[in-house]
Amino acid sequence: MEAAQNAIGSAALDNDGFLTDHDEWSREVARRLAELNEIGPLTDDHWRVIEYVRTYYLKYREGPPVVKIARATGLSLDRICSIFPCGIARGAYRLAGLPRPAGCL
Repeated sequence: MEAAQNAIGSAALDNDGFLTDHDEWSREVARRLAELNEIGPLTDDHWRVIEYVRTYYLKYREGPPVVKIARATGLSLDRICSIFPCGIARGAYRLAGLPRPAGCL
């Protein structure tokens, strides 16, 4: 994880590559996390999902289910899965600076 730490600057990651403090998030951190996780380049669709899950988390203190993400962003479930092939938690949640969800392997 030390190489990953250097790649994103001063933002700290846990052992699973999630930010330890969501206040350290920025669009640049998200871009670097995307590179580390081989996601992207980030498109407008990526950003719509990332920003929605981040806003939802900051309001409710939990990540939204993928169905809510699809409704809110206007993207199909297939599209969301295609732009985050590693899954919503390991993709969108991680890039949005959210903690690893309970039960996420």
